[in-house]
Amino acid sequence: MKMIKEPMFFVNVWRFLMIGVLIHLWIMEEATTNSFILILLLMIMTSLRWRFALPVWSVLVDAFICFLFFPYTAISYYGLAVPIFELTIKGRAVFSLLFFISLFFTSASPNLLFWFFLQALFFGLFSYLTLKNQKVNKLEADEQRKARYELERIKIDLLEANQSVSQQAGLMERYRISRELHDHLGHDLTGASLALQAYEYIQDPHEADKLLEEVKNRLERSTKSLRETVHNMTPTTLMGVENLEYIINNYYQIDIDWKKSGDTLQVPAYMWSLLEACLKEALTNVVRHSNATKIEVDLHVTGTIARLSIQDNGTVPNQNQTGSGLRSLQMRARSLGGSVSINRDNGFLLVCVIPMEKGGADK
Repeated sequence: MKMIKEPMFFVNVWRFLMIGVLIHLWIMEEATTNSFILILLLMIMTSLRWRFALPVWSVLVDAFICFLFFPYTAISYYGLAVPIFELTIKGRAVFSLLFFISLFFTSASPNLLFWFFLQALFFGLFSYLTLKNQKVNKLEADEQRKARYELERIKIDLLEANQSVSQQAGLMERYRISRELHDHLGHDLTGASLALQAYEYIQDPHEADKLLEEVKNRLERSTKSLRETVHNMTPTTLMGVENLEYIINNYYQIDIDWKKSGDTLQVPAYMWSLLEACLKEALTNVVRHSNATKIEVDLHVTGTIARLSIQDNGTVPNQNQTGSGLRSLQMRARSLGGSVSINRDNGFLLVCVIPMEKGGADK
């Protein structure tokens, strides 16, 4: 990529070019000591401006140097082009016009000096507008960058909030189930156990039958309550690895070799949404950009990580940039402490690795 020169580079080029013109005049017309000292002082001011951002009042120093040498050398009149240019690039073009008054008192050629001043004024105005536009563009770029960073931060916050909500929902569901089992199933089973213990000490057969009937009723209620709890816990939609298998089984465009290993029940619910999104994104990219004939999907779960890899045998364009979908997946993975990487060397490979939290799905 070519480097774009900053406007200040050309401003400094003009400054030293003017010093070069003055040196040329010194050599061609009058190689006197006074002219040399004048040029040396103006060069020092130019070098300071090259290294430091001098305030606008420093132009008075250049003007004073030129006025000081008016009686000794005509080159001092040409040196006024320097303060004209410096005032103009600072947005003080009106004040720079005052130096044109010197045209009526110069011993040099007034016509040549007029055009010399005019080009300094013109390039000063051009540099001023260019620097002003650069400043505006930088401010707009900074605002856009700030807005983009803020948007990414909000996305990450939303992903973290979604993760927290998923965990809280899991804990609330566990609490609800435990309370329901305790309030209904636990009481009935405890009552049945106590009734069986009392049954051993009852002498009256009639009372024993009544107590046995009570145990039977409690066990029936417990069985019914247990069935209802299990039924309510059973999800009505596919979840976890079953949802991945459903996506793969309903993908008819290309043959998919599906493998899984490890205990998939350890994977928390909020991680499955990212794994599902990675699978869908990879399959979509195959349809749009690849001529693959086979896809290998491998899910490997250990006590520390969940790793999903999708590899096809097709050819993809050599793209250096990553699409917005893949960038979104990478950002979501980073919010979970994981990563999403891609490789295009041999087909298209997408690998999503997410670290498992301590406690796994029990969290």
